[in-house]
Amino acid sequence: MIAALLLFWLVWDLLFSNHGYPVYRKEKIEISKLKQQIADLQVQRKKLVKEILRLRHDPKTQEKLVHQRLGYLHPDEFVILHPEELPTH
Repeated sequence: MIAALLLFWLVWDLLFSNHGYPVYRKEKIEISKLKQQIADLQVQRKKLVKEILRLRHDPKTQEKLVHQRLGYLHPDEFVILHPEELPTH
């Protein structure tokens, strides 16, 4: 009788306690998701590091960035403004 009660208690504890099998499965799935997020972030970080190094050391990349983002023109370029694009005061 005591053995049956002990077995019942062990099974109950395994299935329904705060540290039972269902909790273990949920935590295992969560750990798997977090590991995938870490891997994705590491790939993203490597790409960003490469881009930073290119921006620091490659004059062509620097020139392209200044040209695109800041609107600087090369000496042989010019801008055509349409009347509807002119700023109004």
